[in-house]
Amino acid sequence: MAMRPRLSGATPAAYLPAMTWTDPLAATLAPSLDDLAALARKAFDGLPAEIRHRAGGVALRVDDFAPDAVLDDQGIENPYALTGLLRDLGRGPPTLFLYRRPILDEWCERGDVALGEMVAHVLADELGRAFNAVWPPATISGEGWSQARSPSLADFAALAGHALANLPPAIKAAVGDVQVRVEEFADDATLDALEIEDPFELTGVYEGVDLTRRSVFDVAPNPSSIRLFRRPILDEWCAGDVGFQALVEHVFVHEVAHHFGFSDAGIEQVEQS
Repeated sequence: MAMRPRLSGATPAAYLPAMTWTDPLAATLAPSLDDLAALARKAFDGLPAEIRHRAGGVALRVDDFAPDAVLDDQGIENPYALTGLLRDLGRGPPTLFLYRRPILDEWCERGDVALGEMVAHVLADELGRAFNAVWPPATISGEGWSQARSPSLADFAALAGHALANLPPAIKAAVGDVQVRVEEFADDATLDALEIEDPFELTGVYEGVDLTRRSVFDVAPNPSSIRLFRRPILDEWCAGDVGFQALVEHVFVHEVAHHFGFSDAGIEQVEQS
């Protein structure tokens, strides 16, 4: 079973122009089951002929997560810990299962490895384990997801800056010199203050005195700040059906609304209307 491979010594793959996260194609949805299945097929076909012959009629399948029964059988509690597993289903050839969400989670955590390379490592690791051999992963070439690395802190900052620059003039003027920061996760102090246990539950936070609570007699406040959290936003992107850029901008605008004194319930009401 492949459990979150670390890809030691992996060579980071360069972005292709088609997968630049700050251009219009940032509207893309997260890689789908079909996308990962296509990468897995490329990875298998790219293995040396003798290895493919030895693997024989192994079938490939991609699911979001391993079923609970499989996790229990493997003694695994965290479904994100299992990225792949070769299973004999008792009918036909064995099936190599790859699990989309754990693979994407590792891809997002690493940030310096192409998705095609990640899939190839999981596939080679699991086949090698099953056949008691060390099999080098295939080199995945091509466009699209093959060479795409997950969005970086800089990519997030660029999109947040774009969202700030494109606010309506009146709102942008009222926002003023709000500072925008992008971090991997919220720090423990922030999570404790908001009574949040799971850091993946917090995608962004507004810090400062909102406009409804300011007075002309107040001492000039320190600049307000909006903090966006990369890993929780990417986790939401991988789980949903919203484009990457749209999701980042949604989180950013949500926090801007806090600057104007809207509560979460008020923001939700406005969005629904």
